[in-house]
Amino acid sequence: MQLPSGESYSALDLQILRRMSECGFVRYSEKPFRLKSGIDSHVYVFGREDLTDNPDLEWIIGERIVLEVSEGSIEGDKRPCLIGIPTAGTALAQAAAMVSWDMSRVCVPPAFPVIAHRIMREGKKEHGVHHKWVNGDPSPEHTYWAVDNVVTDGASKFEAAEKLAESGYESFEMPQIVLVDRQQGGIKKMEEGGFKRVHVIYRLLDISFALGEFRLWPKEVVSRVEEEIRAHQFA
Repeated sequence: MQLPSGESYSALDLQILRRMSECGFVRYSEKPFRLKSGIDSHVYVFGREDLTDNPDLEWIIGERIVLEVSEGSIEGDKRPCLIGIPTAGTALAQAAAMVSWDMSRVCVPPAFPVIAHRIMREGKKEHGVHHKWVNGDPSPEHTYWAVDNVVTDGASKFEAAEKLAESGYESFEMPQIVLVDRQQGGIKKMEEGGFKRVHVIYRLLDISFALGEFRLWPKEVVSRVEEEIRAHQFA
């Protein structure tokens, strides 16, 4: 299947896409959703209870993230440690870490790095030991990767970068994994704003096109999504 981006989906990608549709990870609604960017959209990328209520989907998305980390690592990188941008990114980071550990048990030597992960908070706590945004200080043993479910205008990624930097992490040097790019200018804004390594796994126009080809979405819905995305650009 030739996608609008010119790329193609692997067997794993197609499996993920079907389960995303079945579980409501990517959802079209006649009633629009209000996005953080301020626009109203009829298509929404979830990745919360629809992911954690379906561990099979969580697992295969974790597998896909492991592949992205392996393929996106460069010379000089240390053991990967993922930090999920709360709240949706937290489950993605944990899923990839668990999948990589499971892969290491059946492949000797391991075909992929065993990935660690850390928890980033939505808000600082005043009690206990950890009063920073991330539980744990940066370690020279790791290359840290930020992970999130979606990007629209990129604003939330800059907000997260400020918090990571406040906790001592080199946030703009960290590779950034975006599971779904809404293709509305956010990735360009991230790159122009100083993020050095941005990795996009799926693009919304590719997803909607494939769902139309599989007859999981009506073709008229696919056309509406395409028109909406092109009508709301932030770059």
